[in-house]
Amino acid sequence: MFGIGLPELVVILAVALIVLGPQRLPEVARMLGRAYGQLRRASEEFQNTIRQDLAALERQEDANRNKAIAQEIRDRCAAVEDVQTAIIQERDEHG
Repeated sequence: MFGIGLPELVVILAVALIVLGPQRLPEVARMLGRAYGQLRRASEEFQNTIRQDLAALERQEDANRNKAIAQEIRDRCAAVEDVQTAIIQERDEHG
C-alpha cells in the first residue's frame, strides 16, 4: 500500500492520534477512506474510458483497412474484366 510498511503505518497512526486526538481520528479516517474510494473509482472510470476509446480507434482502423482491401479487390477484378474483355474482342476479331 504506497510502499508503506507496518512500522511506518504505526508511526503515522501514533502521530495522527496525538495531533487529532481520539475523538476526531475516526472521523478523519472515514473521510480519508471515502476520498480514497472516490479517487479509486475515478481512476477506474478513466481507465475504462481510455480502453473504450482505444477499442473504438482499433475498430475504425480495422474498418479503414477493410475498405482499402475491398477497393484493391475491386480494382483487381476490374483489371481482370478488362483483360477478359480484350481477350474476347481479340478472339472475335481473329475468329
